[in-house]
Order: sequence, then C-alpha cells, then structure tokens
Amino acid sequence: MTNRQILKWAGVVTVLLLISRLLGFLRETAIAYRFGATAETDAYLVAATLPGILFLAFNEAVKTAFIPVYGEYHRQGEGGAFALTVYVVMGVLLVLTSGALVLAAPLVVRLVAPGFEGEVYGMAVAMSRVLLPGLIFMGLSGLSSGILHTGKNFVVPAVTAFPGNIIIIFTAVVFGVRFGVMGLAWATLVGFASQFLVQVPWVARAGIFRRERLVWGHPGLRKMAILLVPVLVGSAAIELKSIVDRAFGSLLPEGSIAALNFANRIYLLPSGILILSLLTVIYPALVELHVEGRVREFKETLRQGIGLVSVLVFPMMVGLVVLRVPVVRLLFERGAFDAAATEATAFALAFYSLGLVGLGWQLLMNRAFYAMKDTVTPTAVTVVLVGLNIFFNWLLIGPLAQGGIALGTALSVNMGTVLLGVLLRRKMGPLGGRRLLASLWKAGLGSLVMAGVLFYGLGFLGGGSFGRQAAELGTLIMVGGLVYLGVVYVLGVEELREGIALVRRKPKL
Repeated sequence: MTNRQILKWAGVVTVLLLISRLLGFLRETAIAYRFGATAETDAYLVAATLPGILFLAFNEAVKTAFIPVYGEYHRQGEGGAFALTVYVVMGVLLVLTSGALVLAAPLVVRLVAPGFEGEVYGMAVAMSRVLLPGLIFMGLSGLSSGILHTGKNFVVPAVTAFPGNIIIIFTAVVFGVRFGVMGLAWATLVGFASQFLVQVPWVARAGIFRRERLVWGHPGLRKMAILLVPVLVGSAAIELKSIVDRAFGSLLPEGSIAALNFANRIYLLPSGILILSLLTVIYPALVELHVEGRVREFKETLRQGIGLVSVLVFPMMVGLVVLRVPVVRLLFERGAFDAAATEATAFALAFYSLGLVGLGWQLLMNRAFYAMKDTVTPTAVTVVLVGLNIFFNWLLIGPLAQGGIALGTALSVNMGTVLLGVLLRRKMGPLGGRRLLASLWKAGLGSLVMAGVLFYGLGFLGGGSFGRQAAELGTLIMVGGLVYLGVVYVLGVEELREGIALVRRKPKL
C-alpha cells in the first residue's frame, strides 16, 4: 500500500467515523428527547451495558489477535479455512455465552446495578434478556471487520453502525410513546444484528463461505489464543470501568446513570475521532520500526504522537470544562431532557474531561507495547486502573455524587497513564521526557489563555433555537481555537509540523 493510498483510506475512514459518531450523538439525543434522564433510561442503559462491553472487548481482541494470524494464512492462500473455523468456533461460544447470560439476567443486573430495586430492577432484567442475544451478532461483526480490513476493505466496516443508529433513532422518535423503553430495547437488538448482516455479502465475496472446510485442529487457533487471552482480559477490564461507574450510579438518585452516560458520550468523542485517527497512522509505523529494530526512530515516533495528543487534545479538555453547560444544552436539552438534566450531565462532564489527555497518552503507549508484542503489561496496568477507579468512586461519590464517579474515572486514567509511562521507560529507556513536558506546559498555557476567552464569551451566549445555539457556540469555539493556535505558535510548539511529517512518512507495509 502506497503512502498516497494510506492517506486516502485514513481520510475516508476518518470522515465515516465522524459521521458515525454524529449518528451516535443523534441516537443519544433521540433517547434523551423521548425518555429524558429517568428511571426507564437508567434501566435501558444498564441492560445495554454488558453487550456493549463484551463487544468492545472482543473487537480489540480481534484487531490484536485475529488479524495478524489471518493475514499470515491469507497471504499463503489458506485464510478461508482458518476464518471459517474461527467463525464457527466463535459463533458456538457466543451462542452458549449469551444463552447463559440470558438465564442469569437477574444476577447480571444485580451485579451491574446493585442499587436497583422494584420496578426499575424488573425493567432492567426484562430488557437485558432482550439485548443479551445481541452478543452473537456483535461478536461476529467484529470478526467480519477483521477479515475485511485484511482484504483492504475499510469502508464497509466503518459504516456498520449506521443502520443500527438509524433504527434506534427512528424507533425512539416515532414509536417511543407507543412501545416505550421496551420497544427501544427490541430496536437495539435489531441494530446489533444489522452490524453483522451488513457485512455478510462482502465477507462472502472474499470467499470465506465458499468451498472451504472446517479444520477443528487448525494451528492458527492456538496462535490466536496465545495473543487473545491477555488482550481480551485487558479490553474487558477497560470496559469494566463503565460497569463500575453505573454500579455506583445506581446508588444515587434517579437519572444519575443517564447523566453519566450522556456526559461520557461527549467526553469520549475526541478520543473516538481524533486520537483514533492518529493511532491509525502511528501504529503501523511503530510496528514497522520495531520489526526493523530501529529503536531510536521507534521512540521518536512515539514521542511525536504523545506530543501531538498534548497539543491537540489539551485545548479540547479545557474547552469541555468551560463550555460544559452550553455543549450539553445544545446536544441534548429538548423534550424530556430538561434544564436539571443538563446541569447534572454538565457537572459529570467537567470531571470526566480532566482525564482526556491522559486517555490519549494511554492509548498511544498501549499501542507501543502491542507493537513490541507485549500484551501482558498493558493488561496488568488496566487491571490496576480498574481497582483505582473503584477506590476513587467509593471515596468521591459521597461529596460529589455523579461528579465524584466521573472524577474517579479521570483520576484512575491519569494515574494508570503515569504507571504505563514508567514501565515503558524501563523497557525502552528515555523517551524524551523533557520535550514532552515542554509540549505539555505550552499546550497548557495556550489552553489557559483560551479558557479566559471562552469564559468571557459565555456571557454572549443567548440560547434560543437549536440553530442559534449552534451558531453562537460554534463561533465562540472558533475564536477560542484561533487564540489557542496563536499562543502555541508564539511559544514555538513544533508538534503540528512534526505531525505533518509523520503523516507523510511512507511505511513499508
């Protein structure tokens, strides 16, 4: 794949990813509009937690374990038999797992939301039994994406969430009153199924289901299992933080879980688009440099990536803290989502946002360990991170309610990032810490100046219609961004120039 092709596909996937995230926000907005921050919404979100967590864990495991092994056999012309075998084995395991979880739904809900009682507990159990079979479709969807990525088909996997989001939006807005939150649960299950079904024709074109035989003892299964276990544990542990937050949230007044969910959606948007786009370019370069034994260039590339996260994400973090109320109001305040829900969500968003830079650094350092084929260290750090999250949530939920849960997440992310950085330095030696700190304080100073401008501009936001809110807030964000760029330019920050050079590098894929 040429450098031009890499940039082309990275650009296409970034645009599709942005559209997907926007549809995701429209989905959340539709749910907020129809059901607000209520006990029904809390029950639905708890029921949707476990399928989502297991899907994300499986997806990460596929990217790390299945794709390299499948790619090896694919180049030898034997990928079809391996892929079909994994399809069948994984399908059987997913059916058994989802069936067991459906039977154990009362226990699952009790573990995920120990504070639920009475009607809200019953609703969560009923919706869990509807949603848990979605594991089958979501798991096979991740496997299908891995096959298509290996075959250089990046478009279809990038649009798998489109139909599901549209189905949920349509159901919430049009049928929400008639069928209630249970109708939303059934629509979500159909959305899960669509993520897999939309990929089936393209997987079939790749020859996976044609003239192949099952090889139960395929050697690729063992290779995949060796890589799979630690990554699966680590991925599940990362998503376990969501369960921890919602379990503590269930101990708070009605609507607290919904407020945390909507705040978390906004908080994760920069990492879901900008940081993921950076990883798309940087990770293949790290893999190549490690294979070729170019340690100095490996560390320099990693330092450039971390510096870019500092320069690009720091102002987003500060901007979300300052503009938390108008951002939440613009995105969600309509219908059943009232001003009180806006305040509750914005309060959590301010604390969640404090972990945004640390999250970006952590994702990059995880990829550095993965490039060196070390999947154990990031997993161990993630387990520690979850333990810290539980402790901080317990410590802070009393004085800060849902804000304490969000702050607990931010503190655990930042402390886990520091630990990961120490371990990476021990493994590789110095990583250019002085340069990184220089970038960080310059980005911090620029963000501080920008924060002053944004805070002053809050007085000019008049509210009103969605269009007026969007225009006023968009203008303020643009002015703040220009001020930030001006400050970091004067301070001589070089990461943007280095980032352009990094993107133009031609990896030997």
